[in-house]
Amino acid sequence: MEPLQTDRLLIRGFSRTDIDACYQCWGQDRTLGRYIIGYPMTDRHQMEELVEGFLSNKDAWILEDRTQGAVVGYITMDVPYRQLEIGEIGYVIGEKHQNRGYASEAVNCILAEYFINQGFYLIEAKCNASNHASLKLLQKSGFQIDGRLRGRRIDLLTGERNDIIVASITQTEFRNQIYASD
Repeated sequence: MEPLQTDRLLIRGFSRTDIDACYQCWGQDRTLGRYIIGYPMTDRHQMEELVEGFLSNKDAWILEDRTQGAVVGYITMDVPYRQLEIGEIGYVIGEKHQNRGYASEAVNCILAEYFINQGFYLIEAKCNASNHASLKLLQKSGFQIDGRLRGRRIDLLTGERNDIIVASITQTEFRNQIYASD
């Protein structure tokens, strides 16, 4: 897929040259370990493996600030069966770039791409129940909470088990939200 753009972001495919920028941006972030297995990474080699995996994934993108040229995070869409027209969105924003609206901008751009340009029916998201910022972002983007999965994540900093919130938005809900804001 061609790169996408928002007001502030270039959303593009991964490149091997991104490894160091990704490692510096979010690979060493300790708080990500509260929500996502594999963080913080212990060395650059782990990031190299992650980026290598993303290179062949046409549904995984780097988020780059267009004015600074800085990598701020990434976003993915897991699409196990395209014929179902259902995907699962996931995103990471580096700690030093959080609370600036990058995730919201990227999520809404990807929702538009998959709903409007690719005709998807539904997009799901999962987030750790204790990740209040991510849950708030999903709800602000129009996701409805579908359920809670008990004890599905482990906070690697504390060893505590946490629930996952499962949420989704349909194409119709997304389109209604767009038209309501016009």
